[in-house]
Amino acid sequence: MNMTSVNESDRLRFVLAGLRSAGVSMMYQNADLVIRFAANLPDSWALDAVLEGGTDEAVFTPQYAAKVINTKRGVIETGEATKLEILRDVDQERHWYMLNIEPDTDLEGNVIGVFTTIIDIDDLKYRETVLKTLLRELSHRSKNLLAIIQSVASQTARHSQGLDEFLLAFRNRVQSMAQSQDLVTASDWRGAELFALTKSQLQPLMGDLPSGFELVGEDAYLFPNAALHLGLALHELTIDSLARGALGPAGGTVQLSAEERRNDEDAHELVVTWRETFATQPEDSEIRATPRNGFSGTVLGRIVPQALSASVRHETGAERMIYQLTIPDSQYEVSPES
Repeated sequence: MNMTSVNESDRLRFVLAGLRSAGVSMMYQNADLVIRFAANLPDSWALDAVLEGGTDEAVFTPQYAAKVINTKRGVIETGEATKLEILRDVDQERHWYMLNIEPDTDLEGNVIGVFTTIIDIDDLKYRETVLKTLLRELSHRSKNLLAIIQSVASQTARHSQGLDEFLLAFRNRVQSMAQSQDLVTASDWRGAELFALTKSQLQPLMGDLPSGFELVGEDAYLFPNAALHLGLALHELTIDSLARGALGPAGGTVQLSAEERRNDEDAHELVVTWRETFATQPEDSEIRATPRNGFSGTVLGRIVPQALSASVRHETGAERMIYQLTIPDSQYEVSPES
């Protein structure tokens, strides 16, 4: 179609159709801000007032009408375009709009009116809200992680005999937290599965799980806080076992089991048990009801149980070692299919 043959009425219909397709509304006002033209305004707006030559007070809510009018007067005075975000409450629903306000000038450059294009930005505001929420959550988690790293550094230094020992132990513990954090991040911050977490902690130290290592029971889904702290406990248990237990000089088998049960208050809880059965008697064979001294003992006996609001049992004897955490259901979930 040759556009030169289209009359003014058809051209206006083409323009209005384009505005509707783009989701754009338009208003034109003279220098006194009386509305002379409006197109594609939302149905919930005061259309009758617009058709009768109304003003912004008839279109926008009282909360924003004065702000819109003052902004448009500023455009008329300065001749400079501007943008303004407004919020409208319609039928108990809130909608955000972006107003692009531009001056209309005559041949001599005098401002004789303003053009206003109006765009629904609900999706944009929603994404902004989600992004701000995520950034706040990231900031909160980062601060928590830094606090944990600071505590690990302090405790490691306190129990190290020299710089080399400190650097080795601290580097390994930070790597342990990084392994757990990778799983949490890969899940979009939802958490990590217990068995995957266990494998991630043993892999840097041993490679694939040895034949004498067994995973049994509920592969519970740990929430981020639980994944990070339980990962640190698994790291300490592995290091300790390699140094003096079933994964090291004592030989034998290791079983990590998880069982969900109900406690006396009829609440769900997860019992996670690291059980070593020794092939030969380890050097330190006396039975103890508390973890060993040093940073490992602090992590296993105090830091991890407190962080998970869990009860702990830690015993070492001539034939076995048991470390058991009873974790409340606020720290995990179990799939109905598991």
